[in-house]
Amino acid sequence: MASRSSGQGNKRRRPGQRTEKERRAQFGTGPSQPGRGEAGGRPAPRPGSKPGATAGTRAEAPGAPAHSTAVPSGAALIYGRNPVREALRGRRRVYTVWLGPGAPGEDLEQAVAGWAAEAGKSLPEVRYTDPQQLIALAGSPDHQGVVAAVDAYDYLTPEAILAECTLLVALDEVQDPHNLGAIIRTAEGAGAGVVIPRHRAAEVTAAVVKASAGATEHAAIAQVRNLADFLGAAKEAGFWVYGTAADATSEYTAQDYRYPTIFVMGSEGQGLGRRVESLCDVMVSLPLQGRVDSLNVSVSAGVLLYEAVRQRRAPGTAAAAAEGAAGAAQQVAGTGAAPEGAA
Repeated sequence: MASRSSGQGNKRRRPGQRTEKERRAQFGTGPSQPGRGEAGGRPAPRPGSKPGATAGTRAEAPGAPAHSTAVPSGAALIYGRNPVREALRGRRRVYTVWLGPGAPGEDLEQAVAGWAAEAGKSLPEVRYTDPQQLIALAGSPDHQGVVAAVDAYDYLTPEAILAECTLLVALDEVQDPHNLGAIIRTAEGAGAGVVIPRHRAAEVTAAVVKASAGATEHAAIAQVRNLADFLGAAKEAGFWVYGTAADATSEYTAQDYRYPTIFVMGSEGQGLGRRVESLCDVMVSLPLQGRVDSLNVSVSAGVLLYEAVRQRRAPGTAAAAAEGAAGAAQQVAGTGAAPEGAA
């Protein structure tokens, strides 16, 4: 019986077995065709990709493969399909979109191209990456296979939001991003603006954009240094300020919201701060018939905003609302700037 040889050169080739040289020739990794990781190499085309794809549909920055996750300097990241779609329709520039594997038969790149076309904008750079990299980019597993780099969020100034909106919801130290996102979504649908303090409060982040289903990209949102000072400036401009409290004696339906109105909502645990509450013209409550003693702040905001919408849409109220809006706009324009601390 012949003994087995340990020498490399004496091994027999099985039927159909290829030599290393033949394998390199097949996959283009020989000296004449540099492969992945070798100088001058380029990854093989992704199965199903179109030959000769132009830049802008599937980006390859110089020296970077198509799965690069480098974020443009100064850009913010958002994630989720509705947020990215609304960003393409909104005010912010979308620089890069990263895509992960979609559902079987799903073409996410084609979906992004359709969103851009609907918005009348060119397709941003599209890069592919794996699910773990998407989670790392988004900071959340709820990315739905889509992450985008966009401009940093641009808030309105206090003067601008007072001039543009006659219905506002101001949030006093509401820190939960999901509550803020839900309030922004409702406010945008009701045609209202949102005012948030700069400190000790949630701001527009990727999580807030996702919770709002992308409504942040169209909503009027101002970030102010001091909420109490902003409310003082709003009152001088002709706004009525309504605070909310569970023990308030006036029910929310007893008030007239046809004139320039601000609803002030506090955090669920603390309520309104003392100075903020002192600036409210009226404190209102929502009647509770069950055993719980409070509602979620985003639910309360929705009830109040749509009561104002209902009143303003009622027959005979258009003239009063228009008169109030014109008066508020004139007063804001006349003052020129909010008092120190409101900006």
